[in-house]
Amino acid sequence: MPIQNPKSKIQNPKVLVSGIGYTNLSDLSFGRVLLDDLERMSWSEHVHVEDLNFGPIMIYQWFEESPVKFERMVLLSAAKRGREPGTLEVYRWDNPQPDAAEIQLRIEEAVTGVMSLDNLLIICRHFGVLPEEVTIVEIEPQKDDWGMEFSPVVAAKVGEALETVRAIAEQESRNAE
Repeated sequence: MPIQNPKSKIQNPKVLVSGIGYTNLSDLSFGRVLLDDLERMSWSEHVHVEDLNFGPIMIYQWFEESPVKFERMVLLSAAKRGREPGTLEVYRWDNPQPDAAEIQLRIEEAVTGVMSLDNLLIICRHFGVLPEEVTIVEIEPQKDDWGMEFSPVVAAKVGEALETVRAIAEQESRNAE
C-alpha cells in the first residue's frame, strides 16, 4: 500500500519530512522531540512526515521496500559541528561520500545502534535509496547529557525550526510538481 499523508488524497507524496535524533538526550533529541509537532502539523498533499528513528540500516531497508520514491527530503536534527550553541543552520546535503573503509565503519556503528544523522545519510546514499535532494535543518546543541529538557538557547529555537521545516518542505513540494 502506498504511503499517504493522512490528511491527503494523493497516493504519491513528493517530499519526505522527518526529525532525527536520540530520545532523552537533551539538545541532541531536538529532531526526535519535534517530530511529534511535525506529525501534528497540517501539510500539503505532496508532503509526508515519517518517523525515521529506527536506525540507518532499517531506514535503508524501509526506503528500498517503499513503493513511493520521494524526490526530496527535509530532515530536522541536532549535531555538534563547532558552531555557537543554538545556531540553526539550513543546508543542502552535498553527498560527501567517504571511502569504503569509512562507509563500513558507519555501517558497523549503525548495526550496534548508533543513531546519527551523518550515518543515516551516508549509508542510505551508499545504497542508492536517498532522494536526490536532501535539505538539513540542524541546530547546534549546548547540552548532550541525559535528560528530556532542551537547554534555553535550543528551546528558544523550537518555533523557528518548525516553521523553517514547513517552509522548506512546502517549497520543495511546489518545486517537485
